[in-house]
Amino acid sequence: MKINFDRRHDLKDLYQVGNVIRDYTNTLYLIVGNVEDGYAMVNLTNNSVTEKTNTLEELADLYGEDEDVLVNAEINVF
Repeated sequence: MKINFDRRHDLKDLYQVGNVIRDYTNTLYLIVGNVEDGYAMVNLTNNSVTEKTNTLEELADLYGEDEDVLVNAEINVF
């Protein structure tokens, strides 16, 4: 696995479906969801899921921190 970190600080850019976020505790989260069911974050460290929100903006407001970093992860399966 290859992981690169992007230090952009605009939470609206970070909190998009499919993005992986690293927080200040070095925990990784995958942003998931769709318009009908809402949006949530999957904790890739312990396989838990946050509460759903209606919009990505609500998700960023509820869980976003200035220290959050976008992770560019590439998984290669052989």
